[in-house]
Amino acid sequence: MKSRDYTILALVVLMGVFVQALLVAASCKETPARAAEEFTRAYFNLDPAMTERMCADLQADEEAVDNLIHTAHMRAQARGFSPGYMRMHLFQVESSVLAQDEQTAQVHLNSEMRRNIHPAFAVFAKMWDLGESHQLDETLDLVKEGDQWKVCNHNLQIIM
Repeated sequence: MKSRDYTILALVVLMGVFVQALLVAASCKETPARAAEEFTRAYFNLDPAMTERMCADLQADEEAVDNLIHTAHMRAQARGFSPGYMRMHLFQVESSVLAQDEQTAQVHLNSEMRRNIHPAFAVFAKMWDLGESHQLDETLDLVKEGDQWKVCNHNLQIIM
């Protein structure tokens, strides 16, 4: 190969690295839809980390999150299941921003959910159409606090 061929190859590789860096930067961008999806996934997975995507007003009521998780665990145990039975896995999440300004946004989420007893269970249940599927169709209100979008109002309910 001639040195000219190596130069072209090096330029192609560098361009590929540059495009990849742009794509990674774009995927890390903070958006209301991304924040709503992260909160909803954590909420239905009964993950205490959901508070990271809650606005300060909701975060102040730490007891509400603890009560939500405790109540879900108690209902599962009352039905003879482990606490993990109440967790849900979201599939085919479609989000759309209905309204947005600099400090507030309204995001509509549409998704299918299945039990997430074990991380692999929801995937296999979806593949072989096992278990019950639930539909999520909700609109969340978000506010921008600092440089992050946070959920400030929701009507989500854990499916029993």
